[in-house]
Amino acid sequence: MGQLGYNQGDLGWTQLSTTDPTKALEFYRELAGWEKQGEPAPGYHVFGKGSEALGGITCCNEDDPTPRWMPYITVDDLDAALAKAQSLGAAVLLPPMPLPEDCGRIAIIRDPQGVATGLAHYTKKP
Repeated sequence: MGQLGYNQGDLGWTQLSTTDPTKALEFYRELAGWEKQGEPAPGYHVFGKGSEALGGITCCNEDDPTPRWMPYITVDDLDAALAKAQSLGAAVLLPPMPLPEDCGRIAIIRDPQGVATGLAHYTKKP
C-alpha cells in the first residue's frame, strides 16, 4: 500500500471480487506489473509491487456474483466513522470484523447514493 494509504481519509487498500482470481492476477500482472504476494486466507490473494502490498483479489460472493472493485477508506476510529456514516444516511452492510494477523478492523457501508465502500482502521500494515 502506498505511503498515504494509512492516514485518515486516504484511499488505501482495494479489493477485487471476480469470477476468476487467477486470470485476474495474470491480467493485472501483465497490465500493471502487480505480483501475487501471498494468500493470508484460502482464496484471498494479496497483490502488490515489490515489497508494497496494494490490495487483494478474491472470488465474488455467491449472493452477489457481479465482479467489482471495493476501495477502503482509512479511518482513525472505525466505530466513530461508522456512527458518523450512519448519521449521514449510510447503512452498514458488514459490521466491523478483524483483519488477519491482527492488522486492524474493516467494515463496509452503503452511502446514501447506494454505493458500497469499505472503511478500514489499521493497527499495523497488512
